Amino acid sequence: MYRSTRIDSTLRLILSATLAGSLGACAARGDDDGAGSEEEANQIASALESDNGGLTMNDEAPQFGDEDGFDAAQLENEVDYDDPIADDPTVTDALASEGTATYHTAVLWGQMPPDFDAETVVDWSGTLTVNRGAMVIRRVVAFEDRTDSVERRTDPASITFTSKTRPHMDGFHLILIDPTPDASDPLVLTYAPAAGAPTSWTIDALLEGPQSVEVDDTGNRLVAVAMPEPADACESGFLRGRWHRVREGRGRLYGHVTDDDGALLGHMRGIYGERRDGERVFFGKFIDRTGRFRGLFAGTYGDGHFHGRWISRGDPDLGVLGGEYRENRVVRGIGGHFLGRWAETSCDPGLE
Repeated sequence: MYRSTRIDSTLRLILSATLAGSLGACAARGDDDGAGSEEEANQIASALESDNGGLTMNDEAPQFGDEDGFDAAQLENEVDYDDPIADDPTVTDALASEGTATYHTAVLWGQMPPDFDAETVVDWSGTLTVNRGAMVIRRVVAFEDRTDSVERRTDPASITFTSKTRPHMDGFHLILIDPTPDASDPLVLTYAPAAGAPTSWTIDALLEGPQSVEVDDTGNRLVAVAMPEPADACESGFLRGRWHRVREGRGRLYGHVTDDDGALLGHMRGIYGERRDGERVFFGKFIDRTGRFRGLFAGTYGDGHFHGRWISRGDPDLGVLGGEYRENRVVRGIGGHFLGRWAETSCDPGLE
């Protein structure tokens, strides 16, 4: 059993088919209070108190055999993007230079968490720029042909795009390329909407964790986060998802786990909640797209942030994870959204 002041016990919880069925029923009814059955709520409460939580390290069916649960969570998909700017000499020369720094970066915008009753369409069209170097788009998140597109790129340091959202979110997975890293003159990423004031982040801020800007009082926000290029094939990436509130202070987690460029590696499912002693913990199991066991996620949360450990069969300290979460009023069972990063401990990702 692994313990620390920030992480509870080694997580060993797998949701039963009964719990998955409860989610499907709740989603089908459209219950806005997010309530599951009393039996389910009691099962989660009991699991939260367990040292091991009941979670096995066995392989599973793809998506845990719980396609209905993941469908109800309505997690947006990431799609490969063939960015022609990747062949620009500015980019290829910078990547070939020994002193160049590269950063895997996610920029997301829209309803976080989603409000499926939202009726207002928000136009996020604008431009992303860096103050030097270049950006390469690796993937787009939830872009729709009818409303979303990337304009033809001629400047490696600029991306102009159109995007409209209502209950969901859109975004990019990017590589930021800094040919002359300088602590006294940091790399800066700026989003300038077609109408409104720009928002800028230094790379140091993005490496600290998700940087979130609320743009209105209906749940629309702009979020960006970055990770350095991992050394020696060290595994790292992003995770994001939603939770379904079963009772106040407890519920079920559903998430996507991606690599640094946003490519889907697998799925995470688990629970969260407050123990009898008041400690807030989350437990999740990470499997790849075929169902092969990849690890357990175990941690604590509070004040909009979460921290945890990635635990494997042979290593209780294989990696770390951390990020931010946001709650909302429960709509169709969904009670909130989380976004974060994960990495092997040897990556020295700054997630401690």
